[in-house]
Amino acid sequence: MIEVSNLSHSFGEKNVLQGINLKIRDGEILGLIGVNGAGKSTFLRLMSGILTPKSGQVMIDGLNVQLGEARRNLFFLSDDPFFGTGTTADELYELYETFYPNINRGTFDRLMDIAGLQRDSALSKFSKGMRRQAFTALAFAVAPKYLLLDESFDGLDPVARERFKKQVRETAEKGSTIIISSHALSELEGFCDNYLILSETQLISPEKVADRMRNLYKFQIVFETVPDASLFDILEPQMVHIVARVATVLVSGDKDVIVPKIEKLHPLLYDCLPVEAGEGLLNTVTELAEGGEFA
Repeated sequence: MIEVSNLSHSFGEKNVLQGINLKIRDGEILGLIGVNGAGKSTFLRLMSGILTPKSGQVMIDGLNVQLGEARRNLFFLSDDPFFGTGTTADELYELYETFYPNINRGTFDRLMDIAGLQRDSALSKFSKGMRRQAFTALAFAVAPKYLLLDESFDGLDPVARERFKKQVRETAEKGSTIIISSHALSELEGFCDNYLILSETQLISPEKVADRMRNLYKFQIVFETVPDASLFDILEPQMVHIVARVATVLVSGDKDVIVPKIEKLHPLLYDCLPVEAGEGLLNTVTELAEGGEFA
């Protein structure tokens, strides 16, 4: 288990993270979401022990992540991993083998072959997407108990992205806990077990995100004439989209309270539609970015 206690960090006078507390269960795929500059990369670097927090701590199976022993079961892949000039994929594998003696050569070779990458070629000659695939092949070959992936979709073409998702699922099924950040919500939708949201130095836990999603409703409402957006103020909507006589409204709260308010608008008919994960997450991230509070 990963336990984060009172974690805070800053760069100079700029607070990036403040008083974060979190417990991450084993075997989950967690999506880490936040607008650019929210602190996703910093959070993952603190989780991996690369950065030392200003205060608080990260515990990996009861050990402080700042201890080398705690990091033996953890692999962090940054958004821009370092490699030496002229270093080949094979040489990179040999380097990581010294830190992770249980790394699986067969997995690495298989994933490199699937991606069509030459193991004896210098990484500097690879495109950004090719380098990303080489490094993710290393990560999956290590198959650690805890795998932290920062913007790992970046630079991948659609086919490579689907291969990557498939490999993440297979790695999680073998017992790995995976935290993956992305600036594209569409990449994480329907793929992660739970989500974390970073906003204004604070982290919204998976439980609170799930609660928010459960209390979010999407109604499609049909009127006799084209409605004005102000008509829906009574609902305190998160989103209103009007096309001709049909309004689609995203509302947060108690459904038994919302429905009578809709009926007071005298619609011809209305229906409650499923809220897609991406809609709910985008709405939450946008609201927080605009200064909203997360109850």
